[in-house]
Formats: sequence, C-alpha cells, structure tokens
Amino acid sequence: MIRFEHVGLRYGIGPEVLSDIDFALEPGSFHFLTGPSGAGKTSLLSLMYLGLMPTRGLVTMFGQNINGLKRAQLAPIRQRIGVVFQDFRLLNHMSAFDNVALPLRIQGKSEKEIKNNVHELLEWVGLGEHMHVLPSTMSGGQQQRIAIARAVITRPRLLLADEPTGNLDDEIGFRLMTLFDQLNRMGTTILIATHDQNMIERFGHTKLILDDGKIYAEDPKHWLAKKIEGVF
Repeated sequence: MIRFEHVGLRYGIGPEVLSDIDFALEPGSFHFLTGPSGAGKTSLLSLMYLGLMPTRGLVTMFGQNINGLKRAQLAPIRQRIGVVFQDFRLLNHMSAFDNVALPLRIQGKSEKEIKNNVHELLEWVGLGEHMHVLPSTMSGGQQQRIAIARAVITRPRLLLADEPTGNLDDEIGFRLMTLFDQLNRMGTTILIATHDQNMIERFGHTKLILDDGKIYAEDPKHWLAKKIEGVF
C-alpha cells in the first residue's frame, strides 16, 4: 500500500525533521502512530496524504512511484485516501450534511445515494439531529465527528487520522474506533496518530513509534519495542 525508502523531509533550509524513514504498510493493515511531541508525526502524515513531497528518498503508493508526479497526476491517488486533520478543515459556509457529502459529489454519485449514505453515517456518529447545522455553531467534538464522517464516507483504500478522538468523550471515541475497525475489516488500510495509550492498548493494533527521525514497531501481544528494519 505504502513504502518509504530512505525518506527525508526538511522545511526550507532548516534541518531535517524526518531522516531516513524506511517502512511499508501492507494492504488491510491497521497501525497506531505515536511518539513524543515534535517527533514529526504530522509531517509524516502530510507526506502520506501527499500534502508534502519528500526532500529526498522514494515514496511508493498503491504501487506507483509518486516522486516527480505533477499535481494533476496526484489527484487520482489522493481520491483513494481519507484524511482526518487535527484542525478539521471543514467548510464553515456549508452544513454538516454538505461537508460530509462533498467527497461523494466530487465522485459524481447520485443525490439519492448521497442522501442515504450521509444520513446513515451522521446518525452513526451521533449527529443525526445536526445534519443541517453549520459547523461554526457546533462544539469542537461535533466538528471532529463531521471531519471523521467526511473522511470515511467514500470507504477509502487508505485512512489517515491525526488524533481523531482527541476532543471526544470515551463513549463517542470508542464508537468511532469501532467504525474504524469495521472499515479495516472491509479492506481499508488505517493509520491513526495518537497519544492515547489506553486506546492503543484497548484495540491492540501494532504501534509504530516515531522518535529521533526513525520508526519503530511495538508488538501488540507483548508490548515490547523493537527496531524494525524494512517492512512491518
């Protein structure tokens, strides 16, 4: 699904924030990404959803080398990826319904199909009575649920989420993690960046640790950290 080979990233002329990143995510896998603040988790996610291009190294996604691709060539790849941003990035002039429906409209789905799918998903995330409300009038937790619904509505092949349950109470957070698990069982590859160790241990997926520019994996059965060379 994704392969990084000797990838480095720097902003401008500053030092590298990511250095010699080597890893691969297999199709249908589920990983948590964690590490100390400032380790570069958000930067790594940005590379994975093609918001940034690497300074050096090779990135392969869905079997295609993305290095040197033009913007128009990246668009079809991005359409296979769902992203939950930490700052939500909702369109505040559009209702909750229209925010979630937007990816389906871009894909050219019928309004009947859009209505059915969006209604069902907003009910699932507990916003059935807020479908036609503007995000700017809603709480941070409600906005976060809209962002999650928008990211998963197309059943993407790859889902990337940056602290998706950070503003949510335990019950809603568990419900959304259950939704992610269901998507994963249907074939979506999932990577969630989080500091919530209780959630990581509760759901038992492999934990990837980003620290000092390197990636490590922690065995979910024994919770013993080990350096992973190459493919996880």
